[in-house]
Amino acid sequence: MKLNIFCLVLLTFSGPALADDSKFSTHLHVKFQSKACTNCHDFFTKKRRGPILIAHKDVTVDMCIGCHDQSVTGFKHEEEWFSRTGLFTSGMTAKQACEAIKNGINAKFKNDALIARDMDKHLFDDPRVLWAIEGATPKSGNLPENKKEVDLVKGGLEEWKKHVNAWIKGGLKCQ
Repeated sequence: MKLNIFCLVLLTFSGPALADDSKFSTHLHVKFQSKACTNCHDFFTKKRRGPILIAHKDVTVDMCIGCHDQSVTGFKHEEEWFSRTGLFTSGMTAKQACEAIKNGINAKFKNDALIARDMDKHLFDDPRVLWAIEGATPKSGNLPENKKEVDLVKGGLEEWKKHVNAWIKGGLKCQ
């Protein structure tokens, strides 16, 4: 009887330790659903909240640069701060989001080493991704007006690196 109780307690408290960190769904799906990610990746498919309601699909770079200049975005050329359209949309399942992310780097035309290299470069070095995690970096500019830390990816940069590395090294599993 005591052994059964011990086993039950052990399983209860070791559950999170048994999670497969190499699966996208374990830690990364929720991070990719954060407002910091979806604000940019869903930008051209949503209507803007705030004083001006416009369909973003009709927005051009020229319409944004009045406020989003280099001091805000950190990018010398205004068009560089936009994310590519169609790479991610909020509301996707973990599998759908993972596959969309991999398709965004043209994974079907690359071997595993190239996929891992491109994913590593974007998710660890891109100033826009660093902005979504840290809020502001020397290369990424500052948080725009009305943005709060609560909008950022939870866990900070160290946790981000740990989870992304586990996913990449585990074979970029879309589960």
